[in-house]
Amino acid sequence: MLSILSSVWRWRRLVRELARRDFKARYAGSALGVTWSVLEPLIQFGLYLVVFSVFLGMRFEDNPRVGSFGLYLVSGLVPYLAFQESVHRATGLARAEAGLVRHVNAPLEVLLAGSLIAIFVRYGIAFLLVVAAAVGFGTVHWMQLPWVLVGLLLLVAGSWGVALALVPAGAFMPDLPQVVGTATTVMFFLTPIVYPAKLLQKAIPWLLVANPLVGLLDTFRAGLVGGAVVAASLAVTAAAVVFANLLGGAIFVRRARAVRDVV
Repeated sequence: MLSILSSVWRWRRLVRELARRDFKARYAGSALGVTWSVLEPLIQFGLYLVVFSVFLGMRFEDNPRVGSFGLYLVSGLVPYLAFQESVHRATGLARAEAGLVRHVNAPLEVLLAGSLIAIFVRYGIAFLLVVAAAVGFGTVHWMQLPWVLVGLLLLVAGSWGVALALVPAGAFMPDLPQVVGTATTVMFFLTPIVYPAKLLQKAIPWLLVANPLVGLLDTFRAGLVGGAVVAASLAVTAAAVVFANLLGGAIFVRRARAVRDVV
């Protein structure tokens, strides 16, 4: 892992340029350009809020306000979507960037780092909107706000580790993007993102501890909407992040060089 990270650092200028290219490419040709990086999450948050809080009437028993549940929803939705898009992008990266992989003399980890940075910049903008909303609604718990930094570290490190394994795997397995897409959809509904954690606790109590995403989302919500960070869930999340980086680094080192021949 240290050799991979040192390679990314040596090629940091190219990483920065690739990230900027990916970020701009998403909005290329649109009249509003990068303004969509703000409009997209606002529209998406509004739709989720209307569907789950207004149409379905999802509320907290001890706090029935729509705004409170809405912030609970989006504070879990943003980090999950950042993770989901990161692993999706990593799975198809080698084939999507086949021209660069074959003809540009740059390590594969550099292409991956540029893509992930572009994704996290976009979701970073969305997350700042969530923070602003939490401040506006007065739900921020300032004493627990450092937990958000812990969550950001776990999210970035975990996404990086999983992505390292998926980049070479996706090059050798054409059906892997569909498998990963299905798996992340299942994880979405098995994680208390759009429903209160109490509902999952009643149905599948052990999943609150075994699911590494639960401890991750708890760190974001602790600072933005309140709530406790369960030590057992956080330990599972941290262990999953370490394991993902060890396994992902091992797979990447063994198979990355062969990717150029496959694509």
